[in-house]
Amino acid sequence: PHRPNNIGLSLVKVDCVDKKTRRLYISALDLVNGTPVYDIKPYVPWDVAGFSGAFHDGLGIKVPEWVRQDDELQSVTFSTEAQESLNFYLLRGYLAPLYTADNGGYDAARKSIMDVLAQDPRGVKKRGSSSNDTYRLIFCSVEIEFVVSATSVEVVGVNCLDFDKATTYVDGVPLIMNIS
Repeated sequence: PHRPNNIGLSLVKVDCVDKKTRRLYISALDLVNGTPVYDIKPYVPWDVAGFSGAFHDGLGIKVPEWVRQDDELQSVTFSTEAQESLNFYLLRGYLAPLYTADNGGYDAARKSIMDVLAQDPRGVKKRGSSSNDTYRLIFCSVEIEFVVSATSVEVVGVNCLDFDKATTYVDGVPLIMNIS
């Protein structure tokens, strides 16, 4: 919607799903009859700026159970070691250019990591389960190690990545991480 192209984006109302004929009936659309539909995505209300549950509920918008935002984990904490490591790598430029010592980067980086982990970035089949497995994700040029319990996440480590040894690049962006 923010750049000129031949593909439109419309928010529509689902009137009916006919499972027998595998047809989706929609209304309130701004398409010309015969316009092809290439993809259908669910409406995710918290992607809207200024989201307020009360505002959207007043419009009668229904969101499927599997799309609801209330499945977020309740808390994200950092071990002392993880906090120290995050600060160590921040001071050495591993989180630059977005997060630096000059721009209050530690607090912003920590908040960004907490926001991502609160969404439970594990695979769908793993969500809702608690295990003592350690998971990893890439954040800037560091690897974040975390453990998930039933309602919370603890960041247990922040490690440097040596991109030159184990990474395939496409246009300068790390594509495949071969971390063992």
